[in-house]
Amino acid sequence: MIQENTLPSGLVRTYNKSEVIFCQGEPGNEMYIVYSGKVGLYLEEASGQRKLLATMVAGDFFGEMALVDDSPRSTTGIVEEDATKLLVLDRQKFIYLLRNQPDFALILMGKLCSQLKAANIMISKNKK
Repeated sequence: MIQENTLPSGLVRTYNKSEVIFCQGEPGNEMYIVYSGKVGLYLEEASGQRKLLATMVAGDFFGEMALVDDSPRSTTGIVEEDATKLLVLDRQKFIYLLRNQPDFALILMGKLCSQLKAANIMISKNKK
């Protein structure tokens, strides 16, 4: 794991349990990589209830879709553990990595493909 003290200033943010990172429907200008701790991604239902879609742990990333297609956030991100540390990539850093780090782009595409496959499976189950 990369040592936190070797990372550029401002790249790591620390959050406490129950903090909202972003809300569904908001514009998104950053993506996040979990350095330590946990983050829940929730779907805000019309009833006002939140449905947990995924739990992100160290090494997982989220929030990238808003940077890829400039769409509003599709979920609400809520911190699940105190002292959760996230690496925060703004649009400029995201574009830099896509252009200069082919492995980053491949990992990102792989995750997006996995999410699409999972969504297709859920849709097909709901049609039955």
